[in-house]
Amino acid sequence: MTGPDLPGIGGLSQAYLSGRRTAAAVLEDTLARIAAADGALCAFAAVDADRARRAAAAADAELKIGRWRGPLHGVPIAVKELFDVEGLPATYGSRARAGAVAAADAGLVRRLRRAGAVIVGLTRSHEFGWGITTQHPDGTGTRNPCNPDFVPGGSSGGSAAAVAAGLVPAAVATDTGGSIRIPTALCGVAGIKPTFGRIPRDGCVPLAPSLDTPGFIARTPADLVPLLEATAGWSAADPATRIPGMAVPGPWTAALDGRRVGVSPDLLGAAMAAPHAAAYQRALDVLAGLGAAIVELRLPSAAEYREVFGAIQMAEAYDVHHRRLGLFPARAADYGEDVRRRFEAAASVGLGTYFAARERRPHLVTALEVALDSVDVLVTPVNPGTPPRRADPDHVIAPDGTRLPFRDVIMGYTVPQNLAGVPAVTIRAGTDELGLPCGIQLTAARGRELSALRLAEVLGREL
Repeated sequence: MTGPDLPGIGGLSQAYLSGRRTAAAVLEDTLARIAAADGALCAFAAVDADRARRAAAAADAELKIGRWRGPLHGVPIAVKELFDVEGLPATYGSRARAGAVAAADAGLVRRLRRAGAVIVGLTRSHEFGWGITTQHPDGTGTRNPCNPDFVPGGSSGGSAAAVAAGLVPAAVATDTGGSIRIPTALCGVAGIKPTFGRIPRDGCVPLAPSLDTPGFIARTPADLVPLLEATAGWSAADPATRIPGMAVPGPWTAALDGRRVGVSPDLLGAAMAAPHAAAYQRALDVLAGLGAAIVELRLPSAAEYREVFGAIQMAEAYDVHHRRLGLFPARAADYGEDVRRRFEAAASVGLGTYFAARERRPHLVTALEVALDSVDVLVTPVNPGTPPRRADPDHVIAPDGTRLPFRDVIMGYTVPQNLAGVPAVTIRAGTDELGLPCGIQLTAARGRELSALRLAEVLGREL
């Protein structure tokens, strides 16, 4: 179910500028691929074909008169259904908002359109973004393009599956506790969770506002760069965007002499299956072979990060749905069972628990920030084993044969970056015995997205 030889953003941009391809023709190919494959894949929640055709035609007309908006000009891009796209459903993957339609584009979507992107539709999310499997209350669910018997991860599973299957070259996503990195790793593509506040969130339904981070999924780390550059920056609609600019590294070659790559046994949570441990070690060996120094960093445990994260996420999510949206518990029966259970549990998180977690958070954040300041990147796994099968989406089988909650196995690897608000880039590092990807993430200090992306590109070419 993996996709055809679809050019990435860079390839499409060159083809348009050379006159070898037109945006209109590429869009028709894109729509045809979606129509042919998505009935089985279930990556899309809605397709905006008519408006996309008008945008592609306008992109071609501009190119004919010499106007080029940049590398996203005429490129088809999908948007996670947690973002508003004018005229498309605004249900956020839930029956609790059945019939809702977006009145205007989210800020990120407006910025993509200004950069020349052609928005083709909405990709599926786990309901309200609170889940890591992208299986839906109506009984449908997105499949993993690498093996359709397995989940694609979540909550940005539709975006990752659409890119991995070759339906679109890139897609918008969000990450609150791993929702970009988990599906990116499970589907074998590239993704970035930027620095918290790098990209405005207006027009995106929140899950936990102090953790939510928009980002992107694409074929390669290089293709993530123009998406980030087109959308990053201050917005009056989102005070969190008041952060310094991105640090721009010098040009990197395959030689990494003088670079420092951090590893931390403290952040290795659940035990890794043998193929995933081997893929992780191979990535470190490749980096060392290119001249990087591998530096061991001591940090608080993955369990400590997850405990604090859990209290903050649950309290903030309940507040959003109870006070701001007015949906829970008033419309509790319309939520999917798994998400409803999470909100029921979140209702019992008291102010004392929440503020205690908020008090512990700076200590954990400072420890990670100090460590990141001493290295170029920190390299850790994302998925320590094979993902769940769709028949039992919330559980995995551990290396010792134990059936465990999927969240307990994987989220210890992903939540430290959300608590600290630091950027992380995910790439494929190998393949397990079932043909499913093994993913790793490169975490950098705040503002160093481009450094992480460039190093990920160097590493990805060697793996």
